[in-house]
Amino acid sequence: MGIPTAELRSAWASVESRYGSYQLVLPGEPGFICQPDSCDAYCCRAFNVTLDEQEVRNLGETSGLQPAHFLESENGEPIVLPLATPFVLGRREGSCVFLSMELTCEQYEARPNPCRSYPYQVIFVEIESGRALQQGPEVGCKAVEALVRGLVDKRVMPLLLRHDQCPGFTGPPSTEDEWVRLLQETYGRSIGGAGEVVSSPP
Repeated sequence: MGIPTAELRSAWASVESRYGSYQLVLPGEPGFICQPDSCDAYCCRAFNVTLDEQEVRNLGETSGLQPAHFLESENGEPIVLPLATPFVLGRREGSCVFLSMELTCEQYEARPNPCRSYPYQVIFVEIESGRALQQGPEVGCKAVEALVRGLVDKRVMPLLLRHDQCPGFTGPPSTEDEWVRLLQETYGRSIGGAGEVVSSPP
């Protein structure tokens, strides 16, 4: 059974107006290939990214810096937010603290999960109300598993989105299997110690 693209489009139509900088990703659309020569590191300037404790440790080990030097801090202490991923990657002159003068990531190998997932993200649309709502891992995992089997969960529909400011959508059309892997990997990062985008452009 194939991916129910008509149902995905219908769910997207109910929330599209709230996601002005994003587009629905379906099988058969151009894949992502990083384009460093045409990239202006928009994502490293426009977004704030939260991290969990393991991601903070990873960045501390690879950078050799104390967390207060690369996290948003106050009086020399990292700010802790009431989120599952409570730390915020620091900024310098309007950009990520690890963005180099050459617009490359100085800590690419240890970059947080939101950076690994970008320019993609997964949202959930509640079937009954047609609204985008956060879902716990149990409901989210079941909905993703149903979708990759060509089924539709009765409660929520997961949608794979891409940020349209990224110039990297120049690859060959994705196969259904590649789309499924991308959906699973992107969602998996969001529940497996992943950070969250806590602010975004309109």
